[in-house]
Amino acid sequence: MTEIDFSKMKSELIKIYDFFSKNPQDKKISYLITKYDSIYGGLTAYNETLTKSPVPKEIEQALNGLSTIYQYGLWEDTHEAFSNDKIVKEARKILEKLKKENKK
Repeated sequence: MTEIDFSKMKSELIKIYDFFSKNPQDKKISYLITKYDSIYGGLTAYNETLTKSPVPKEIEQALNGLSTIYQYGLWEDTHEAFSNDKIVKEARKILEKLKKENKK
């Protein structure tokens, strides 16, 4: 099994969320989110199946957030629970949590 550098992942997620929060409609960030989620999105399943959660909570939340962005996107605003405003607002909250945890 490959070892994952969660510190590096946190930095990458900060960059992705920062770019998204500033340019949510940009096609480049949509591509990056989809690509990152396809590579790392499954990691959160380990926290559900193992007794000791190997994926830090803030990274788990960030990866789950990428899945929400990638699945519901910002191309329509008809889904009440995942409206564009809610997706961007939640992404900014996740970004702040990641930045806060990154300073520790």
